[in-house]
Amino acid sequence: MAQNGLVGITNNDLGAVVLGNSQFRDELLVFGGAGTVVKGTLLARQEVNTAIVVTPNVGNTGNGTATASVVGVTELPIAGSYNLECTFAVVNGGVFKLVDPNGNLVASNLTLRVGAGLVTTFTEGGLSIAVTEGATDFIAGDKFALAVVANGKLVPFAIGGAAGAGVPNHVLTYDVVAAGAGNEPIRAMIAGEVRKERLIIHADGTGVNITSAILDQLRAAGIVSIDVEELNIQDNQ
Repeated sequence: MAQNGLVGITNNDLGAVVLGNSQFRDELLVFGGAGTVVKGTLLARQEVNTAIVVTPNVGNTGNGTATASVVGVTELPIAGSYNLECTFAVVNGGVFKLVDPNGNLVASNLTLRVGAGLVTTFTEGGLSIAVTEGATDFIAGDKFALAVVANGKLVPFAIGGAAGAGVPNHVLTYDVVAAGAGNEPIRAMIAGEVRKERLIIHADGTGVNITSAILDQLRAAGIVSIDVEELNIQDNQ
């Protein structure tokens, strides 16, 4: 109420994220453990799992090993079994090629560092592959199967996040609490207008690191962020 003839000002900011023209879709949000993802959080679609199971061919002569993971932010591997095959034998080394699940060549002339027990890491096609040279050398035809598994669920957007997690395309418009690890059903915003000031990066707990490039990615997905000046209600009673 106004006092001494002055007009009182009451802030009417209710913390709303959505401004209008909104569209939503039922999705699953992945939690690694108990926790909360708050409203305004940018979400992304995890296209494939980052972990990859690598299986050596039972007929391999070389007893070296390989491990792999998905590291691509915008360059994403496709789901299925990749083939890493030795094409040329080298003492304490070897040359490999990588073929995707559709039979397309991803990379060739992947050359190991020469030396007993050395580890060589290749980054190709959104994959990081580490090959360790063993006591028995690889020969041409030795191979490994790299299983890339489809995911498709939503995760909190992360700057530099791999396998789709680094591309924001949804916004959470209410708090979601999980009692433990697993998938929580949500209704995620997929299009419309949002308040820029209410957007949050989960790892930060704020929007301080949301850049114009991130907002452009969000716009490309159909969500437009708008700067909103606080409105106030006059109280002259």
